[in-house]
Amino acid sequence: MAIFMKTKSEADFLKEVSLFDGIEDSALSQIFRLGKVKNFKAGETIIHEGQKGGNVHIVITGQVEISKNVKESDKRKFLAKVGRGSIFGEMSVFDGAPYAATVAATEDCSVCVIQGEDFKTFLRNNPNLAYGVFCTLINLISSRLRRTNQALSLLEFN
Repeated sequence: MAIFMKTKSEADFLKEVSLFDGIEDSALSQIFRLGKVKNFKAGETIIHEGQKGGNVHIVITGQVEISKNVKESDKRKFLAKVGRGSIFGEMSVFDGAPYAATVAATEDCSVCVIQGEDFKTFLRNNPNLAYGVFCTLINLISSRLRRTNQALSLLEFN
């Protein structure tokens, strides 16, 4: 964590995360300090699909691949490759469901992991900030749902 902090402040980094658009630097630093930076080697799984969820993950360095199990098969379906400033796991913080996909490092990476309960407490204690975060979260989830609906519309159903 110390190496990251020497090159860029917490607030500057979180400005790159769309979920935190428009939030003041002091609040961004507080949010970052809620989490712990964890390092993962290329090929290492960060979260497993179906695993108990509840944490927000933010990619600081490196890239990760998101994939889902294919029913009745040992295969996985690639969903996305994301990098610096990308967020995952956030839906499980609010719906309490297990993680919906597997996320694995495709190269060495650092990820800020914020415990969901800590994040929710922070939002409850900062309602004005919470409003902005929830608006952005709704936009992110809506965008994902639209892409999913579009992909489904391209499939042939028998």
